[in-house]
Amino acid sequence: MSVKIHFLNVGAGDCTIIHFPARTRGDKSLNERIMMVDINHNPTDRNYQNVINYYKENFRDDNGSIKPIFRFICTHPHQDHICGLDALKNDPDITIANFWDLAHDFEPENYDYYPTHEADWKAYKNLTGEKSTATVIRTSREDEPGKYWNNEEDRISILSPCKELRRYAHYKEDGTKREKTKIEIDEMSYALVIQINSRKILLGGEGRTTPFWENIYTNCKDLIKNCSILKASHHGQEAGFHEDAVKLINPEYIVFSNSEKEDEDYGAEGSYKKAVPKATILKTCEPGNIVFEVPFDKSEEIVFKQVIHGQ
Repeated sequence: MSVKIHFLNVGAGDCTIIHFPARTRGDKSLNERIMMVDINHNPTDRNYQNVINYYKENFRDDNGSIKPIFRFICTHPHQDHICGLDALKNDPDITIANFWDLAHDFEPENYDYYPTHEADWKAYKNLTGEKSTATVIRTSREDEPGKYWNNEEDRISILSPCKELRRYAHYKEDGTKREKTKIEIDEMSYALVIQINSRKILLGGEGRTTPFWENIYTNCKDLIKNCSILKASHHGQEAGFHEDAVKLINPEYIVFSNSEKEDEDYGAEGSYKKAVPKATILKTCEPGNIVFEVPFDKSEEIVFKQVIHGQ
């Protein structure tokens, strides 16, 4: 039995789907859970994965009905991480049970560039508001228990946000508060470690080398040490590369969620190869969706496939 992790080819953005199987021991009444981390939905660009179509094609019950999203984690509400949230929220076949949000004051400066930005922001505010149809969860590294919902065997440990990073995001060095549109929301984004028995998967969030990764490296060494899979921070860019942290993580596989242009202009492949030369680096732009199967039994190897969407 394995946990399946889908890193989708969504261009200059993020969408990760983790499929936890049904329990085979303990409380067997708990069903399988599906967790989606961010969305960057490209319904009209054939170069990238249509996220909603992919979800409907790959996550169905035996009777053909669409499986619910048990947990949607919005790492931070920049548009390349919530693009398509309006379409997802309003799709009649898909439900979101729990929505992880940040405690923040950020607001976008404008809705330029992304055609759906205003609608997606409204959907985000609706899903995180008092009348949300989902259970809204705002948690941080300091909260207890450190392993969130461990009783359901989704062993999630939070690296970020934390009090220090939240303060950095909201306040300038002189102690004055940033304007809402100037809040450094990505520097307090969710970064998580998911443990699958003895293996660990690290979803690196969106923060930069400092203060984000310097904070995590200083405070979470035991959690990040020796992970099987690292989803590189900041789309695999140099801005999110922290050499000491990467060496400590010591991943077997590193995933960049990026576009070809983003990878060419800002990609940190050389830095990662130098830090961890034995790691295999995979990119969603070369050529598409990456799907890992991570067995619960460590004697079984992790396997992955990479396919162009539509094939």
